[in-house]
Amino acid sequence: MWFTMLILVFVFTIGMTIGGLLAAPRDTVRPIQVILFSLFFLFLCYMGMITGMFITGWIGLRFIEIVLAILTLLFIVACFSRFHPTLGFFHPEDKILFSMLAFLFFLMGVEWGLVEFRTFFTIAAAFLFTAALGLGLYVQMQIRQAFWRHSNIAYAPLIWLLFVTVLKLL
Repeated sequence: MWFTMLILVFVFTIGMTIGGLLAAPRDTVRPIQVILFSLFFLFLCYMGMITGMFITGWIGLRFIEIVLAILTLLFIVACFSRFHPTLGFFHPEDKILFSMLAFLFFLMGVEWGLVEFRTFFTIAAAFLFTAALGLGLYVQMQIRQAFWRHSNIAYAPLIWLLFVTVLKLL
């Protein structure tokens, strides 16, 4: 039970973080961006889940959790180094963050396959991710409006991700 809750909290936090990071550029977020991130998450987690079903005895679950935590910490560092004030975090010329997210989502799916969570869980996690994406976008827009004079407020979503990543390692 604890492990399932930790996975769902991690999915929710990733969604909140990415939603908050989408609010960083000066241009408004288009709904197609939210839909594409949700489909990106669903597809890669599903492919990872299928892969995880076949490598059950080869890789330990704790190893996947540690790699997920390290990759998440590297994603946080990459976000700090790749931020552009006008374009935000996810700009077209930078493929590093998208590649890291793709590998992160795939490894999350592998973890689910190792624990024997199947299609229903992956689809439910995708709905949770989409709801968290929208909520993170809304919350970060409210924070940005309240603290519009502070330029470092764009990094606020990364704080929750750091906290949950450390929690995942425990």
